[in-house]
Amino acid sequence: MTCILWIIQILTTLFLCHKDVWCLKNVILTLEPSVVQRYHYCTLICNYDLEGAPLYTVKWYRGLHEFYRYTPNEYPNTKIFPIGGITVDVNHSNSTQVVLRNVEFNLSGNFSCEVTTEEGFSTGYDTKTMLVVQLPEEPPTISVSSEPLDYGDVLRANCSSPPSRPPATLKFILNNRTVAKSETIITKKSQEMLWSDLYLELPLSEVHFNGGRLILRCEAQIADMYLEYAELRLDSVRDPVPERVSAVDRGSRIVDLTLVQWIIIILTLLQNS
Repeated sequence: MTCILWIIQILTTLFLCHKDVWCLKNVILTLEPSVVQRYHYCTLICNYDLEGAPLYTVKWYRGLHEFYRYTPNEYPNTKIFPIGGITVDVNHSNSTQVVLRNVEFNLSGNFSCEVTTEEGFSTGYDTKTMLVVQLPEEPPTISVSSEPLDYGDVLRANCSSPPSRPPATLKFILNNRTVAKSETIITKKSQEMLWSDLYLELPLSEVHFNGGRLILRCEAQIADMYLEYAELRLDSVRDPVPERVSAVDRGSRIVDLTLVQWIIIILTLLQNS
């Protein structure tokens, strides 16, 4: 019976619109932002064109479950239907928007707004997808097994990214060249979040050295919303030897000055004795 009524409603709407009677148009849902940090807020905005028809109701859904309704001719004109993880900010929600506070991971998924007019009960809706994330609180870290390094040695390193959701994708870059990347190696879980690790084992050759220097970087990335890195300058036997003449000269002057001071002190003591 419900299906039959739904079909009748659609046919009636099409007939009325065809006869140039009021017809609902351009129902567009926008999520601001569509990628939400956990425990932050998200504003769901439903724009529509009633073409002069009076509004009957606006319903909001998470998946198939209605959680908020606005009906201008009822008192109160808003209704909230409890769903786990959804907290509606009633003071900032109305006929065109709903504000969700303290967004949780379980809200990732489809949200919809459904608009219905009084005249002809013309109905339109739109659906958008929300993603709830938790970004790492700190940059990744790098550890290296041994240094200094030379041609033929094996560079062994590990990169770890703190827990996040979704987990970060890691890659190693040596002297501006990508040498290893990962899909994501999950090592452990922490409060619904995941750690990422990437291990590097690279035999070194002349092409890996840049003027004798080795600079290793690990980048952690989550889609286009997070990019952090850690960088190490590794000890290399091919590293250019810094000039030490000036340092030796400074040391000599310090020693000479100290000897002069001692001679003056001794002569002063001899004169006074």
